[in-house]
Amino acid sequence: MDAISPLSFEEILNLKQLGDPTISPDGGAVAYVVADTALGVGDPAPSSRIWTVAAEDGQPIQVTNGPGSDDTPRWSPDGRTLAFRSDRTQRGTGQIYLLSNGFGEAKELAHFGGGVLDYAWSPSGSLIAAVILDEKPEHDEGADHIVYEDQLRFGRLWLIDVATGIAKQLTQGSEQIWEFCWSPDGGALAAIVSDLPHRWAWYRARLCRIDLVNGAVTTLYAPERQIARPAWSPDGAWIAVVTSTFSDPGMTGGDVVLVSATNGEVRRIGGHDARSHLTLHWEADGRSLLTSAIEGGHASLSQVTLDGSTETLWRNEASFISYGVSATRSASLVAATIASLNQPPEVWICEAGADVNWRQLTHHNEALADRIPGEIETLHWIAEDGQEIQGLLVRPTAIAAGKAMPMVTMIHGGPTSISGYSFPGGSVTGWVPELLRRGVAVYFPNPRGSAGWGLAYAEANQLDMGGSDLQDVLSGVDECVRRGIADPERLAVCGWSYGGYLTAWVVTQTQRFKAAIAGASITNWVSFHGNS
Repeated sequence: MDAISPLSFEEILNLKQLGDPTISPDGGAVAYVVADTALGVGDPAPSSRIWTVAAEDGQPIQVTNGPGSDDTPRWSPDGRTLAFRSDRTQRGTGQIYLLSNGFGEAKELAHFGGGVLDYAWSPSGSLIAAVILDEKPEHDEGADHIVYEDQLRFGRLWLIDVATGIAKQLTQGSEQIWEFCWSPDGGALAAIVSDLPHRWAWYRARLCRIDLVNGAVTTLYAPERQIARPAWSPDGAWIAVVTSTFSDPGMTGGDVVLVSATNGEVRRIGGHDARSHLTLHWEADGRSLLTSAIEGGHASLSQVTLDGSTETLWRNEASFISYGVSATRSASLVAATIASLNQPPEVWICEAGADVNWRQLTHHNEALADRIPGEIETLHWIAEDGQEIQGLLVRPTAIAAGKAMPMVTMIHGGPTSISGYSFPGGSVTGWVPELLRRGVAVYFPNPRGSAGWGLAYAEANQLDMGGSDLQDVLSGVDECVRRGIADPERLAVCGWSYGGYLTAWVVTQTQRFKAAIAGASITNWVSFHGNS
């Protein structure tokens, strides 16, 4: 271990963030995004580019090079055209561009003043449906204030003819479109819809069917919980969604629910187990789904059948980065961005089945691999009320086993998120390598309210923010002290977002921590609504 050269802060800031791998229809190539970690001066988002890599040991090729951010690559159904979104003409306002045969000069398909939020090819490839943000209305340039939620800017569905670039608005009323997918026959869209475009309205969104002929919007499912990731079955009968009580759009792991595409009948499948499903991919027979999931804190691939059975196909101490998983239309081939403690994010591919063997396709961050001066350990302990809690401990390799050491408790955000087996470099965990180098252990608790242990666990801190979940965190600290891992006189705590909230709260509840850092913390629930 003496030969390891720990990562410098400069190297961490130069880490390449790989995401949104999109496998081509024939399974022969994967398009993906390579983004910078650090922001440029004045940039609204890190710069990013689209790359492709051949599935059979191909050399990665950068296929876009414009200024700004290129993201959301999507292959046409025939695999001949690669679409992507780019804000190269106006930072922060993305438009759809097309690359013929995946190479050459990208051409803008159509231009929208408000920008493109999301898009998808139709099954035939002749149309692209896109969620377009309403243009920003005129306002008084001399005003010295902003009235929050004063102006309504909806994300509306438009249809764009790929051959001509002619765009037609599909939804006309008060429907905010958050996510959508195409029906297999191309005659309708299934969408997650709310009545208002405000962030809070997403928490009361419903599943709707939108017909292309007349734009009619029909509510199929109006649940009490949040829903996400709609996926239409090959026979057109069912629309699958993920459901749970989510913290934020995008942080959407939960149970699988089927909704009839015709009468709104609801069937919950694959629930009541210790996993949170992330992405849904129908298999060719239409009788089962392949899902990516967090299972007991591990990354996993699962098969969920319509009769309710769930089988784990693969499970490992790793993480899917930003839910980056895609599959071919039959779900026989899967591409994903995967990372672990000592392996930074890269694109991997596998055949889905009884024997899953991932094969690494990219090596953008190879120089950073095996450079974390620590070893990870999974901890389990019992809280005061009998609930089993899990957490991760990363010990500095330079400290001899059995010696108590200083320890930083790092609380994840959400709360329906997770501290998983991931590479500490692309987020607020970027200072972990330096802590380890200095002989400080880092403890990542996953208290109740975390994703990855089923619906009941994810919802166990509802109406109890900073109550039982904080006690779970503290009981884990006590366990580390009891085992002789942590020095009780040298404890610190930190967290961001919800973790920042718990950090700000915990220092009012105990004096055991000698230092605390609360980032992006919620300290006033009322002002939090308007300020974020």
